[in-house]
Amino acid sequence: MVTDRELEILKVLWAHGKASVREVQEDLNKTASPVAYSTVQTLLNIMEEKKGLVRHVVEGRTFIYAPKKSSERTIRELTKRFVDRVFDGAVDRMMVALIDTKSHSAEDFDRLRAMIDEAQRQTDGVVPIESAVEIA
Repeated sequence: MVTDRELEILKVLWAHGKASVREVQEDLNKTASPVAYSTVQTLLNIMEEKKGLVRHVVEGRTFIYAPKKSSERTIRELTKRFVDRVFDGAVDRMMVALIDTKSHSAEDFDRLRAMIDEAQRQTDGVVPIESAVEIA
């Protein structure tokens, strides 16, 4: 599982592609609560050695860290794990919970319908009836 702070570090690395401990610390300190250099170094070591989330190369005396996976792949994996753990794999229950968290505009629901239609097309190659009518 990825902690909140580890996710913040991953976001820094995804944004920059690679970064030193100092660069990660400076970025975190701009947006999050202050974090010590040694804390960032420890977290990056854990993320590399125990969790396999990052890797490093040595440039001179500086460790340069990079994420092992893209943000899209990591988010997919974390989401799947979350849905499986919290909702026993029931995507419909997860969607209801997400929709219930705040009020949404008609545009939000239109975008969601379009995303669902596209996912369905990619999954089974079938065009939903509503979309087929619009295409015709």
